[in-house]
Formats: sequence, C-alpha cells, structure tokens
Amino acid sequence: MRVKNGIRITAAAVAATCVLGGCSVDWEHLIRDDAPIEPEHSVSAGIEEDSEAPLAESSEEKSEISWAESSDSMQEYRYSLKNTLSEKQTELYNRFTVMIEELETEFVFENEAEDDVKTAYYAVLDDHPEYFWLGKSFTYQMKTLGEQSEITVSPTLFSDDDDEIIKAQKELESIVSDIVNEAASKENTYEKILYVHDYIINNTVYDTETLALIKAEENEGLLNASTAYGCLVENTAICSGYSTAFQLIMHRLGIECGKVNGTRASESGSHQWNYVCVDGEYYFIDLTWDDPIKDDGENTKTYEYFLISYDDMKNTHTIDGTMPVPDETGTKYNYYVYNGLYFEDYDFSYVQDAAEWYYADGGLSVKFSSPEVLDEAMNELIVEQKVFDIDRINDGISYSVSTSGCILSIYY
Repeated sequence: MRVKNGIRITAAAVAATCVLGGCSVDWEHLIRDDAPIEPEHSVSAGIEEDSEAPLAESSEEKSEISWAESSDSMQEYRYSLKNTLSEKQTELYNRFTVMIEELETEFVFENEAEDDVKTAYYAVLDDHPEYFWLGKSFTYQMKTLGEQSEITVSPTLFSDDDDEIIKAQKELESIVSDIVNEAASKENTYEKILYVHDYIINNTVYDTETLALIKAEENEGLLNASTAYGCLVENTAICSGYSTAFQLIMHRLGIECGKVNGTRASESGSHQWNYVCVDGEYYFIDLTWDDPIKDDGENTKTYEYFLISYDDMKNTHTIDGTMPVPDETGTKYNYYVYNGLYFEDYDFSYVQDAAEWYYADGGLSVKFSSPEVLDEAMNELIVEQKVFDIDRINDGISYSVSTSGCILSIYY
C-alpha cells in the first residue's frame, strides 16, 4: 500500500512529483518489499498563504478442491512460464502439478538434472498462485549411486499438517468462488477486471509488519503476506500477495494473467505487479500502487496503474527479465482512455465537463498526453486558480499530480 505524505503548499508553489515504490519476489529465496510514497498538496480559493483545505483522499481424505481449470490452461497462455520450458522441464512441471494436487509436500525425482527440477518447480509456483502452501524457499537432498541419482525437494510449507492445508484451501476457495461469481456477472472483460481490482484493494491492508521483517532480514520461510491466501483470507499482503491473488482470480475467470518482477524505475527496491490480456491485447496493472492510504490511515483507491501500456509502465517500473512478459500492449482499455478522462490537449471545458458528469461525488482525476500538456493544465487550473470556476467547487481543494503518468487528481 502506498502512504500519502500530506504536504500543504500555496497556490503559487505547485511543483509536484509522485514518488513511487513497491515490492517483489526474490526469485530463489524469500520475498522483499518496499512500499511506495505519494505526495499530496492542497490549495484554497483566492488565498496565497498555506491553508487548511481538506485532504482527499479433522482428518480428511486428500483435498476435494480441484484447480484443474488453471492447471490445464497454462500452455494456452502465451506468456506462462510453462511455455518457456524445455521438453524435459515440461515433463517435470506436469509431474510436480500432479503431486501437488495430491497434497504431496516432498518431491522425489530419479535421474533428473538438478537445474531442470529447480526450473520446473519455480515455473509451477509462478504459474499457479493457488498452490499458496508451498514456498519458493526449499531444501533438497541429492543421493547418487553409480550412474543413478535421486533428488528430494522439500519446500517451506504453510503448515506441516495436511488438515490445516486442506482447511486453508477451502477458506481460499470459498472467497475466490464468491469473487469469481460476482465478476463473471459483469458485462465485459474490462468490467470483470475492474471489479476484481476494486475488491482486492477495498479488502486488503498493506502488511507493513512483514515489510519490516523483510527489510531487517529476520523473516524465515513462507510469508503468508506474499500469497493469495494472505491477501484474500487474512486480508493483509505485500505486493506479491496482491499480484498472486489477482492472477489467481483472473485464471479462474479464464483471463490470461501473469506476474512481473522488477523494481521502481531508476531506484532500488524490488517490486511485483501483473500483466493481463483484454480482448487479445496486453496491459499492465499494479494493484499495490493503486492502493494508497493517507497518513491518518484512511484507505483510498486510485486507477493510475489500471491497464496501462508498456510505455506508461516503463516510466515508473523496470522489468528485471526473470519472467516472460508482453512488450506490445494496447491503450483502448486504459482506465482514463476507456472512461473519457484522457485528453490529447488541454482545454478548460474538458476538465469542467468531466467534473460535472464523471466525478460528481467530490473528486476528479484526468490524464494528459504529455508533461507539456499537464503543465498547461496545472498552470491554469492550479496556479491561476481557474479550478474554482468549476461549479461544484466552492471552497478549498486538495490535489495530487503524477508527472510520470501525466495525471492530475483534484479532490473537493
């Protein structure tokens, strides 16, 4: 979750930069995270001094739950890890999934190459967020006798008790099924994704305690906050929890979706987000960064990173190359484009009309085509205070601006 730092400024001092951050999976070991920060500013009508304008913002048989829909679809998904594997690795991938579905938690392979086993295991976990009880951190034992060998993989586990795992599966399945049923009732893929985006953000709190453990390198083993279970059942997550939960629900809806590993652009701090396919075109989406909170703990929700293009994404995110991701993306279903809140050039009437018909509930967020057009809008609306010519605005406002996304958000 992002934390907004409230910064009050005068109407004349309007330079603002959105400072971003995030979290990511450490590919071979544990999860790291770094929460982002977003500044916010305020201005009041006709006042040049700092003002007090309000801020916006039992024992059982093996599990009866089957995730075959997700398992069978992976090869159909263009950017799944399964599609990057060799023939031997694919065979191992399939063997892993069969054993995992039977709730085996120790995996034994004879006469297989260590690298192939490791690669197949990681691919299974990245393609299948439903296997939340298995960690990427594991120990393995290799035995050799002449030309014969045996590898035993023992991952970090959610629980050593099968009954506990089955119970947790059922808890997760119940919630996922409810979300999927509601999302499936929406009229198109865009609306399905929007519903899931909003549900996760509205029901998840960013896990700052896990983040602190990660930064202090005091965490050991599987971290629930990095899993779909942590996000959807325990309602706390770091970015990898947000992204795996989103991926899981998309797969259940039959929508291609994967995770993206990387960092904040031009900064250290690992992060993880998603790509998703809408009507044959790919987009990126970052639920963690769309889930900011204010200093007072009030939850907010944004759409700055909802179905963004590759070009928009690279302004704030850097892909680390550990996962296959799309590099050709669409723009039609970007939140601002789809809802008529994207403007190639600036005219006051555009913003005024948008305030009237779209955000009648007290806020407005618009996106411009370039930093220059954003500057033009900022100059007239904020510096010259023409924002107060909008009928619905009668008193002080607060605003935030993303220079990287060319987005101006005004709250009134």
